[in-house]
Amino acid sequence: MTLLRCGAVLAVVCLWQTAAGAQSVTLTLDEALARAREQAPGVLVGRARIEEARGRVVGARIRHRDNPTIDASTGPRSTEAGTLMDFDIGVSQVFETGGQRAARMAGAEAAVSREQAATAEAMRLALRDVGVAFLRLQHAQDRRALLDGAEGVAIDVVKVANRRYAAGDIAILDVNVARTAQARARAARMAAEADRIEAAGLLQRLLGLERSVLPIAGGSLGLERRSDLPALVAGVENRPDLQALRAEIADAQADAQLGRAMGRPDLGVGARYKHEEGHRAILGEVTLTLPVFARGQELQATGSARASRLRLQLDAAHAAAVSEVESAYAAYETRRAAVAAFEQDALAGLDENERLAQRSFDVGQISLPELLSIRRELVETRLEYLDRLLDASEAAIAQEAIAGVLR
Repeated sequence: MTLLRCGAVLAVVCLWQTAAGAQSVTLTLDEALARAREQAPGVLVGRARIEEARGRVVGARIRHRDNPTIDASTGPRSTEAGTLMDFDIGVSQVFETGGQRAARMAGAEAAVSREQAATAEAMRLALRDVGVAFLRLQHAQDRRALLDGAEGVAIDVVKVANRRYAAGDIAILDVNVARTAQARARAARMAAEADRIEAAGLLQRLLGLERSVLPIAGGSLGLERRSDLPALVAGVENRPDLQALRAEIADAQADAQLGRAMGRPDLGVGARYKHEEGHRAILGEVTLTLPVFARGQELQATGSARASRLRLQLDAAHAAAVSEVESAYAAYETRRAAVAAFEQDALAGLDENERLAQRSFDVGQISLPELLSIRRELVETRLEYLDRLLDASEAAIAQEAIAGVLR
């Protein structure tokens, strides 16, 4: 057990030294969310993917799919009059007549919309993760401050115990118990500091901050964000993952449209100049592809089937999202009620009870074990209140993220 404690203390010291060499930046929740919108790694990658998808639009906008074709041939011809040089040169261009370009443009624009929705979805998840990480950092900071105060009280208890032992009021056993309580308070404070450093490191990574910059959550943990249920349910309609499914449906429909366009013939026109046995001729050419065998059957079938499947997927995802929002809202209301119960019934009089218990021990009205028991109950009540606050605050962030209104 001694080795484990030494290892834990060493780990906390190493974490503290790492944090001590770093710069700090104090952020509010809104500032942290604003940074996430601008520089969260997933959002930056998503924006790059949008630009990549726009390259497909550039290709789809080209007026003609095929380039003009030039063909030429030349060679000697032997005649009774001698050897003559014949040559033949022609140029042609194929034109699509079935609206293939419009279908390709629709598919390319749907791909851009899908990547935009995917980026918005990445931002939604990033904002949720940053919001939760910020709240957990606030919780860790408040917990660290509370336990720091508890350690200070434990130190004072040891001083009083030593004074009363010197006066012969208590036995050495009580002094040793007080010292043990002080050691436990110090260990709890160091563990809370390690939790704070870990929470700051997580928020640092989510925000894409430099390794030398550790964030500090401004303010204290509390309930500030709240949305009503109708607004949350209405926000589901524009949730990014549902928008991505709609873009995929448009892409599938564009594939089916392209398949239908391939069932119409392509028209080719051209001109040819011929020189043969000293005679010259200029000819016009017309070609017509006959879609007898390949008529875009595969694109029509797969595009229509994919669109039907995506519509079913969209309906199921929308219904699941609404249900999830309603469940998240109910959970938030319950957790908020738990916080209110603590504030009304548990927190009232804690500070006064702490002062009274300390004064009673100082004058010998209560024993040291009684004081430590009261102190432990007070600290545990405050810690549990912080936990309930964190639960309710995380539930508030979660319901907004699920509804898609956190953006």
